[in-house]
Amino acid sequence: MYMKVRCLSCQIAGTDQDIRNGCHPECAETLFGTKVPPEVPFSTPDIVSESQKMVGKMSVSGVQPKLSVIHNPIKRQLTVVERGGVYILKPQTDRFPYLPENENLCMCIASVYGMDVPQHGLIPLQDGRFAYLVKRFDRTEDGFRLQQEDFQQLLETNDKYDGSYERIANFIKKHSEMPGSDLLNLYERALLFFILGNGDAHLKNFSLIRPRDAAGYRLSPAYDIVSSRLALPEEREEACLSLQGKRNRLSHRDFVRLSEHFGLTGEQTAHVSERLIKLKPGIEKMIKASFLPESLISGFLDIFRERMKRMFG
Repeated sequence: MYMKVRCLSCQIAGTDQDIRNGCHPECAETLFGTKVPPEVPFSTPDIVSESQKMVGKMSVSGVQPKLSVIHNPIKRQLTVVERGGVYILKPQTDRFPYLPENENLCMCIASVYGMDVPQHGLIPLQDGRFAYLVKRFDRTEDGFRLQQEDFQQLLETNDKYDGSYERIANFIKKHSEMPGSDLLNLYERALLFFILGNGDAHLKNFSLIRPRDAAGYRLSPAYDIVSSRLALPEEREEACLSLQGKRNRLSHRDFVRLSEHFGLTGEQTAHVSERLIKLKPGIEKMIKASFLPESLISGFLDIFRERMKRMFG
């Protein structure tokens, strides 16, 4: 008799006959290039101490401890590197429990919604706890580094919270190779981030990237998506980037006006909303089947349902 299990990458349930070593073989191959995921030869405390040693040496930064790693197919392990990392590994944190499970779930929801997101998944450490692993999208398979600039750099501000969706949109209109498509994608992100309770989507969480051999820049894949309201219930603002001059008490009307500023048609805006409404039952199932504990599943459902009701009634 087969046991029911869930894939650590896509989070879709299956039997232990279909999902081996924690992942669907096709999910493991997409993320790692092999049908069996590698092991991580260290525990959560090791990542924290190792990331402190790597401060100033790695090409990844941020407040949360993280490591730049590569897959060593000979040893079938992830290996820490200072430069040239293919993946970013984020462990559990004492301040925000279950953040890896939170981020992987949000990234899966974004993917189902149709957003371009990098390959990602949960991976067990030696102490049995999960870390979040995401493949870098600014590296090609042959190691070529793509040109990428986040919007804190592009808007030339010292504060990553000093910004608005309108300012990002105005920059995209002037500098994107395909502004119409990128503005639609930006609107989708603004709306979904609000629905998921991602109130910490700041300027460094949005980037322009120049695809290899492309003439210009495009909005990068979506990344660092978490429900910050779930992790920090006392979070003061619903959006750290303002829209229509507001960061709180956001309404459907605010998003309609935002879409108009972006230059979207009424048909485009309605289609974005209709897709989200249609996906509501499926997203609820994804939350319920996630790797979060029951208390956080309940909290996430409350956030999601309240925001959906506020937007669409």
